[in-house]
Amino acid sequence: MGDSRAKPGIGTGGTAPDEGVPPFEPHPWILGPHAQTIVARYLNWPGPRLPSTYAEVDVGGGDRVAVLDSTPGGWAEGDPIAILVHGLSGSARSPYIVRVARRLAEAGVRVVRMNLRGAGAGFGSSRSFYHSGLTGDLRAVAERANRLGPGSPIALVGFSLGANLVLKLAAEAADRAVPGLDCVVAANPPLDLNATCRQIRERSNRVYDRNFVASLLGEVRRLRSTFPEPSPIDLTAVASLYEFDEAYTAPSNGFRDAADYHARSSAGPLVSQIRVPGLVIHAEDDPFIPPESIRQVQFPPQLALELIPQGGHLGYFGRYPWLGDRRWLDARIFIWLTNRWSLGRPASRLKLREHDRLRPNIKEAGRLCRKAGCS
Repeated sequence: MGDSRAKPGIGTGGTAPDEGVPPFEPHPWILGPHAQTIVARYLNWPGPRLPSTYAEVDVGGGDRVAVLDSTPGGWAEGDPIAILVHGLSGSARSPYIVRVARRLAEAGVRVVRMNLRGAGAGFGSSRSFYHSGLTGDLRAVAERANRLGPGSPIALVGFSLGANLVLKLAAEAADRAVPGLDCVVAANPPLDLNATCRQIRERSNRVYDRNFVASLLGEVRRLRSTFPEPSPIDLTAVASLYEFDEAYTAPSNGFRDAADYHARSSAGPLVSQIRVPGLVIHAEDDPFIPPESIRQVQFPPQLALELIPQGGHLGYFGRYPWLGDRRWLDARIFIWLTNRWSLGRPASRLKLREHDRLRPNIKEAGRLCRKAGCS
């Protein structure tokens, strides 16, 4: 495998990096991977409303997934479409999804925010639950977007688990085309699911492991209350993500065991097959995903990798504001896509007093940071 190391803010593969992109520098109040991961998750404030239309997409077997479709004024067939895919325990209303969607909609992009199977507003529309390799659902959403906008370039934009999904589908598209697929953007993708499960079981990550498992078990209980199983799987002993995959994800989705699920659902071995342009952003200090699982992947020339020294997992809360606020990742995705599609950049309507905005949730974020061992 090739070594795809990158300097801060510098891409490997693809074209030259976008001009004017500042290197990420963490906020002095939010240093370290755990602080970036946790505080950035809890420091959220309402922005301008993002109008959207609810729709359901048939994914086969009587199951459907829910999407929120935002079409800006003046959008027409042939104008770009971005499909945004959330991560584990998220939804189409996750703050990071809404922030990026709002930016893109302001630039004239039609934005489709996808709820993975059984997540968010789509709960009750499917008898099963999403997993990291379920690209068929994403393909169905992309095909719907293509029907609504024939000739429109489509971007698949994924975060964490959703990032693995968009890269996996982009690779599969080399053999079975996704109509309209123009590019792919992935933030903090777990390209080796087994390595990620091992990493998250480390002592310093136990708070995340417990929180993810508690959320997943809650969703399974909720699903069972809506669609009772004749012989439910016993999950009483599940205490880690790996054990959840072994006990529930694998047998529920036709995999032999967790190792088989991880091997067949990880996008890493498939990335070299991707033929469309794209951008992968990852922080080397991501507490969940070891950087070696990214470095060992062979990235094709048109797929740029940006390895950032700091940023945590979907954190990237910066020292200085950039394009309206301190969320470096949001602005980086926005810049790459608007450059790709040669779009103008409207002045952001976000007017933030950053230090005042930091205070409302800092107490809760600090408590979780201490539990996770933030320095």
